[in-house]
Amino acid sequence: VIYGSMYGNTGAMMDAVAQGLSSAGVRIEIFNVARTHSSYILPAIWSNKGVILGAPTYEARLFPPAAHFLDLAERKGIKNKTLAYFGSYGWSGGARRELDKRLETLKWELIAAFDFAGGPTLEDFRKGESFGRAFGEKILER
Repeated sequence: VIYGSMYGNTGAMMDAVAQGLSSAGVRIEIFNVARTHSSYILPAIWSNKGVILGAPTYEARLFPPAAHFLDLAERKGIKNKTLAYFGSYGWSGGARRELDKRLETLKWELIAAFDFAGGPTLEDFRKGESFGRAFGEKILER
């Protein structure tokens, strides 16, 4: 799980997603992309089949530390990963549109995604946990 959060909303959702992954029996590593040097994150990406990216929308684009991480993954030639994405937005979103464009170059397969507005509700947290569990089950099948 690679995530970044500006106001804590995406970070809070990361906890629910991680709980879902754990309940599926997946070994997880969690990295805050805004605080963890990429030299720790990139090896984990190389060695795992699946990646969950949690990143909010920032100025109608992907949160800059998350975008930077994807740039590095592309430079390192990390291809053919299975990806799930979640993130928060304030007004119109936009992170997902940028992510979709980047995935063409990365050759990563996006199999699940969900966005939520502002701070997550109890229902959003339930969706996040189910989202994590479902992704974990798919990864274990591969």
